[in-house]
Amino acid sequence: MEQLSFSKINIGLAILNKRDDGYHNIDTIFQSIYLGDSIYFAKHHSVVFSGMAPELPTYMNDMIPYDESNLAMKALRAIQAYTGCTTGGAIHLLKRVPPAAGLGGGSSDAAAMLLGLNKFWDLRLTEKELMKLANDLGSDVPFLMKGGTARGTGRGEILNYLPTDKPHWLLIVKPELSVSTAAAYNRFNNQSQVTSETIDTVENAMREGAVKKAMQHSGNTFEELLFPLHPELITCKDFFTSRGYTTIMTGSGPTMVVYLDTALEALTLQEEIKKAGHTWLSLITKTHGKEALS
Repeated sequence: MEQLSFSKINIGLAILNKRDDGYHNIDTIFQSIYLGDSIYFAKHHSVVFSGMAPELPTYMNDMIPYDESNLAMKALRAIQAYTGCTTGGAIHLLKRVPPAAGLGGGSSDAAAMLLGLNKFWDLRLTEKELMKLANDLGSDVPFLMKGGTARGTGRGEILNYLPTDKPHWLLIVKPELSVSTAAAYNRFNNQSQVTSETIDTVENAMREGAVKKAMQHSGNTFEELLFPLHPELITCKDFFTSRGYTTIMTGSGPTMVVYLDTALEALTLQEEIKKAGHTWLSLITKTHGKEALS
């Protein structure tokens, strides 16, 4: 059995303040995208977990653990603890989503593991039970259980779902650098040009089905925190904005999301990236449209 996952982008992200529990309150618009991983399940007498990422660069492969520290395995252990299920399974994770990229790749694997095991082990857990397990695993996991379009508040786990527009082409571009989310949050001093009012504007545009407009009016506090530390991020964003493309950074970075009218534009940009000598990984995908959620 195969369970597909999907990843996400943030169309606008405002860090609001630090909470008493050490986390930060945020305000963001989540949008699921087709770029995703696959988890394969086969019968086995015990649980065996493996994985590979043949489409990703070597340095990204080296960042992905296929052991108990993988969030997908933590999801499996959470289901075992909750249900008492002792059934085995040979489980293989095929990675396509770049790790540590602000795309929710690990969280999407955890969500896919929950959904996949519920079917594979015939557990018959309710959506409410699965969402409770998802919430305990991480802030992005609840959204990646369902996808679509949603405004996320609190740590990102409080979701208010919005209408989802038709699919739109995107180029996902990850510079060859790693960003520590925790270190970025530590730079936050309770001030940002991006506020909940910014996200209100983005939400209104999304409700109109105007994804490009939403991206144009969005902002990301992490850009304010990280751009001064990593000139490569400025170079990457400018590469596309100087060519007239609406471009935003997703999550805590470093990945840029470029809005496109056609797939041909993506292919052209990939050639230009190569010609310019940049080592950025670029992937063509689409936003999750309504027909994907029905």
